[in-house]
Amino acid sequence: MSNNLNFEHEGFTVNISYNSATNSVKRTVSDEDSEIYQDEINFDKSIVAEFDLMAEEEQEKLVNAWGAAGIKSRIEDGQFGSKH
Repeated sequence: MSNNLNFEHEGFTVNISYNSATNSVKRTVSDEDSEIYQDEINFDKSIVAEFDLMAEEEQEKLVNAWGAAGIKSRIEDGQFGSKH
């Protein structure tokens, strides 16, 4: 099962997709209609106490938030170009 999170941040469109089967998060950043960045990172379940005991929906929310926080920081640091 995978869950997507889509949002706008500082003029960019961000898509976060968690794949619970592989514990990986795919992150895509787009500028209007052009994809400008994509990566896939692995989530380490050991950083969250009792992660495996959480409901799958709660796991997805937590991992998507983790992936989103990382990509928001990169946008704010200007790694994908200034939108101001």
